[in-house]
Amino acid sequence: MRICYFGAFDLSYTRNNFIRRALELNDCQITYCNVPQSWPTYKKVLPLIKQYKKIWRECDLIVVAEFCQAVVPLAWLLGQITGRPVIFDMVIGLYEASVLERGRYPINSFAARKLYFVDKIAGMLSTKVLTGTMAYKDYLVNEFKISPAKVQVTPLGVDDKLFFPKPKSENNTDRIIIMYHGSYIPNHGVETIIRAAANLSRYSTFTFRLIGDGEGKSHAMQLADKLGVENIEFLSKVPFEQLSDYIANSDIVLGVFGDTSQARKAMANKILEGLAMQKTVVTGNTMSIRENFKHMKHLWLVPLADASALSDSLILLSKDKSLMTELAESGYLRVVDRLTPIAVGKALVDNLYTITERQ
Repeated sequence: MRICYFGAFDLSYTRNNFIRRALELNDCQITYCNVPQSWPTYKKVLPLIKQYKKIWRECDLIVVAEFCQAVVPLAWLLGQITGRPVIFDMVIGLYEASVLERGRYPINSFAARKLYFVDKIAGMLSTKVLTGTMAYKDYLVNEFKISPAKVQVTPLGVDDKLFFPKPKSENNTDRIIIMYHGSYIPNHGVETIIRAAANLSRYSTFTFRLIGDGEGKSHAMQLADKLGVENIEFLSKVPFEQLSDYIANSDIVLGVFGDTSQARKAMANKILEGLAMQKTVVTGNTMSIRENFKHMKHLWLVPLADASALSDSLILLSKDKSLMTELAESGYLRVVDRLTPIAVGKALVDNLYTITERQ
């Protein structure tokens, strides 16, 4: 199958990187129509048309990348002209991310209503809508009235070529390294992590290593300073190809703990990356995580936004190394079985073939 990957997207971003690899490993050929994300929508139109004009005969369908709702109408128009179905990867809605999650616009504002409309139109015009979890599928169906048959769950997986078990390079046997990596967005619940670290200040063995940059980092650092927390290392974002080395040197990988709509419905890369590297993962107990993983079997779950539950769990796990090993091994096997590119890609490609056969 030949696929045109269409939009304004970062080729290194985890979601489209994973989907593209999943397609390629299942015998798909990919060409690109891609423009800078920073361009306003009107500026994207003509370059995308010119790129598509050159390659449309070499593709069987169009896949619009994540967060590219604004160009779905253009992809739909090009698809109508050339007889190509349009698949949109709506892993996160713009309305939810900007309005419900980050609160950048009041719910009843013009900007919020515009984002809601853009999400809805993208879902209406697409032949098929991909999303990452059943919880998010339910949201799309109920909120935007998209037909359930139109929405396909294509899980967020992990690239096993980049993330796999490897030995530590640091000699930190006297410490327990607890790692968070991310961009400090609300659903990550970094404040909960900071407060849990404060609860564990009297334990000299715990070191919290927070890697990344983002809009909430300054607040997190201020909170740590206010609480007098000294067992945290704040590190800047590291190159993606080096991230696995930091995960390898950790003992426990943290997931998401924010009590937000996105945390409850979406899946986080950091969870899967930790499991794929055979690490003990601790994360918030959500509908999305329970779709593939079980508490005390594949990982350890705690209530969202509960710093005491998180710190208590970290103490319990640190005292039971055999449990940590069992969780790490079982979680790793679950990821290998269900969430590698080859596994996710097979179901996706089978579904895409049924779409092209109807054309």
